[in-house]
Amino acid sequence: MIVGVQGTPNFNNYNIFLRAMAVALSELKDNEKEFYLYSVGPANVNDMAMEFVNLSERGMKSRGKSIKLFRVTPQWLEENIDSFDHFAFVANSKERVSNLVSLSKSKNINTNVYNF
Repeated sequence: MIVGVQGTPNFNNYNIFLRAMAVALSELKDNEKEFYLYSVGPANVNDMAMEFVNLSERGMKSRGKSIKLFRVTPQWLEENIDSFDHFAFVANSKERVSNLVSLSKSKNINTNVYNF
């Protein structure tokens, strides 16, 4: 499963980030062995993604699955969006979403926006 995540520079709620990742993980099928997380940033979201992957690695491995993090640019994700299964965008209340949200929705990718 290939998941993209992006957020806003002011977002700092790790619990909301975990909720977004839990929703993405719930879509992981039993026959899928990889969970690849592509983080678009900014740095605060990249840090949350790295912590999530590091903490989840042992549990995933015990279930016969692997988890990996890749940091990419918005342009890279935009060019490769067709290969994604899920896209999550995290933001504080009333913050604007990125163009990647509408692009992933237009490609019928499961897209969730978390803004609390």
